[in-house]
Amino acid sequence: MKNKKALIILLSSLLIVTVFVFEYMLPDEQTAAPYFVKMNSEGKAIKKNQFKGYAYKEKVFDSKGHAKTISFFSEKKLPKNEHFKIVVAGNKLVTNYKKVNHLPKNIQYLAEK
Repeated sequence: MKNKKALIILLSSLLIVTVFVFEYMLPDEQTAAPYFVKMNSEGKAIKKNQFKGYAYKEKVFDSKGHAKTISFFSEKKLPKNEHFKIVVAGNKLVTNYKKVNHLPKNIQYLAEK
């Protein structure tokens, strides 16, 4: 009887520690990443299963100014030639976006190259 209680307490403690590590100790960037982007394309309208939106492939910049080209999906159309700060989740879906008037200075310089 005491062994069963001890085993249950041990397993419960292990579960709580595991949840704590995954929820609070891992950085958010592993699940979603913010980028700055100037939209250069109209996007391609797509419909997959229950998702209806637009697919994009754009050159994006992280907050340190590192550039890369990524593919991502948005439920709403992002207008061409506009600047945005977007947050892209691990499933390549834009979870949040904000229109910005100008890219940050360090990124603006790189985007114009």
